[in-house]
Amino acid sequence: MRIKLILAAGKEEALKGKNPFKPLSLTLLAGAVPEHDYELIDMLRTPEIDYNAEVDLVGISFRRSSEKTAFLVADNFREKGIPVVLGGPQASANPFGALEHAGAVVIGEGEKLWVQLLDDFENSGLKDFYVSAPKKFMAEEYSIFQLPELPTLKDIPIPKRELFSRKYDFELVFAARGCAINCDFCSVTRLFGSRYRFRLIQDVVEEVAGFKGYYYLIDDTVFGRVNTYNYYLELYGKIAQLKRKNYWIGQANLDAASHEKGREVIQKAVKSGFIYAAIGMESINKKVLQKSGSYSKMGVGKSEDMLQKMKENIRFIQQQGILISAWFAIGYEDDNLKTYYDTLDFCLEMNMLPAFTPVQAMPGTDLYDRLEAEGKLQDPDKNITNVPHHSMTNQQVVEAMEYVQRKGYSLPVILHRTWFYFKILVRKKDQTVHDVIHKTIFAFVTQWRFGKIMKQETDILKRKTQENAS
Repeated sequence: MRIKLILAAGKEEALKGKNPFKPLSLTLLAGAVPEHDYELIDMLRTPEIDYNAEVDLVGISFRRSSEKTAFLVADNFREKGIPVVLGGPQASANPFGALEHAGAVVIGEGEKLWVQLLDDFENSGLKDFYVSAPKKFMAEEYSIFQLPELPTLKDIPIPKRELFSRKYDFELVFAARGCAINCDFCSVTRLFGSRYRFRLIQDVVEEVAGFKGYYYLIDDTVFGRVNTYNYYLELYGKIAQLKRKNYWIGQANLDAASHEKGREVIQKAVKSGFIYAAIGMESINKKVLQKSGSYSKMGVGKSEDMLQKMKENIRFIQQQGILISAWFAIGYEDDNLKTYYDTLDFCLEMNMLPAFTPVQAMPGTDLYDRLEAEGKLQDPDKNITNVPHHSMTNQQVVEAMEYVQRKGYSLPVILHRTWFYFKILVRKKDQTVHDVIHKTIFAFVTQWRFGKIMKQETDILKRKTQENAS
């Protein structure tokens, strides 16, 4: 059977034309049922779609930013009589909207569902929804296949990465799924559950051993949590023993730096090649962190000063030679315009890359459900976010974002941060000359590229604001 799998991308996406990450989800699907003839398309790299190609089934994965594009592509194929399946994060968040443009919608992780879906397609016909989720999916008038429980990760298929012929800077790999924190703006817990599930360590190590360059471990936090530290200690210990040492990056939380075994995990990660952490700090406002459910990620004790403890945890991570980008969602009720500028000062003081975004209420999150119940959601097509604010206007937020980008990624600031990390690296006795040179160059280039991406994203918000004002 001829199957075309597409990662959708909107017209205005900051990574358009230069996506550094090789998509993983589509290659996992192809690996789950490998006997078919697959064509994989990453629209961030290849925006043109051949609607006249001979194909039996089309699968489209999409995020919120690419929803309109995904629906348009799906409609074009369906007009030609070609069946379409929709999946990905936004299909899981908006399944009924997605079903208006598809013969079936996949909700949640798709490896096991894809096997059943293709069997149905070839035999009995597609059901409306294929579901892998912690809770029962309720839609009585629709046909549904739902796994009885979230699947084990012990038999994850081997991704068919070779289906992407173009070169990417980073391979993607994962070791675990699930998150016990459940921040109100995030859908990970609803999709993957609050209980952590793990792949076999040897399977992850063998996959990593096949990489020839950088890779991105896409676990929710690569430093783990108290009940998962032992797993990551063993994983990083075995990766460090591989003959080829590849540098890698990942997402992380601060709390591991406040725990003795967590600090050991961080140090083991570095020995295995870890060089960069994208850390969701979310806010420097204690009220915001508590209300959003993010406070536990900071590693702050009841009697400790929050900001001082956060700084202590940040410094420990940095002293291991790890470059940090700090991610903040700004726009909660307890924020104001000054929050943007104060948070930038915090990032500059701590030599972190500032990554700011106006908070968004995504369908499938507690924040969205709360605002919807209160009747407070605003039109995202007429505003930069669907979360209203009592004092900040769209124009003020755009101006603040522009200032953050200009100041946070000016050449003097980039050089200062690079020098800061260089001094740390040269003092570490376990760093070779190659490590110091490579990591220093990585720090500079990453900041330079990050600044360009931040500018593109801010320019998109600015154009949207100007268009709505005219």
